[in-house]
Amino acid sequence: MKSFLIFVASLFMALASFAQIGFTISPPKYEFTVKSEESKTFTINIQNTTDSTLHVKIYSSDWSIDKEGKALYFQSKTIKNSCSEWIYVNPQEFNISPKTSEDVRFTMNVPKEVFGDYWSMLFFESTPVNFSGNDMIVLAGRLGCTIYSTIAGTTTKNGDLIGLDFDKKNYRVKAVFENTGNIHLRIKGFVQIFSDEKMIYEKTINEKLSLPESKINIYFPIETELMKGEYLIKVNLDYSGSEILEGEKRITIN
Repeated sequence: MKSFLIFVASLFMALASFAQIGFTISPPKYEFTVKSEESKTFTINIQNTTDSTLHVKIYSSDWSIDKEGKALYFQSKTIKNSCSEWIYVNPQEFNISPKTSEDVRFTMNVPKEVFGDYWSMLFFESTPVNFSGNDMIVLAGRLGCTIYSTIAGTTTKNGDLIGLDFDKKNYRVKAVFENTGNIHLRIKGFVQIFSDEKMIYEKTINEKLSLPESKINIYFPIETELMKGEYLIKVNLDYSGSEILEGEKRITIN
């Protein structure tokens, strides 16, 4: 018998192929602006795409990302900026019939004296109610909906480019961004390489997530061969703040 295929949803792919997992959720992310002591109700739709009844369990989880952008998951109430305990769902477990969808209602109760950004992950975990043989390969799994709660009027958006280097081994430029504010940021940017004041290479990166009071490494792959000589590397990072961050570094290729 084939083993379970368990899919764990990440910060950047909350919707998985239902050919693997058997259900979908929508939306994959909520971003709220709320006030202290406010209650907010929202819904997440779950769709059973299989021919079997699924048993679904819902629970919240804390999460963060490391310097390399890898998602890390923790029990609720673990991290300082968790809003997991603010979120109430009823029912926490239910069955969903084949080829049907259901809206699940959640209530967020914001406490007083909170500032900046808070976040959580709502996981939907399914197991089959009735199954046989290879049905197991598509019916068991987990998907997550990311929740951001921003407290109105309390946010500070700041960031800095604190490091810039050329990684000769992996042939890439590494920029280190520090989020010194209290709100999550999405960073865009590009690198340019100059030889004798002439630009010979330019590369734009996909948007990167940065959480408050944290550092993240941003990599720009160099997809051209640099011959022996002197080069000037320039990096531009845009975090939608008050300024565009710029840095430069001279390197020598031997």
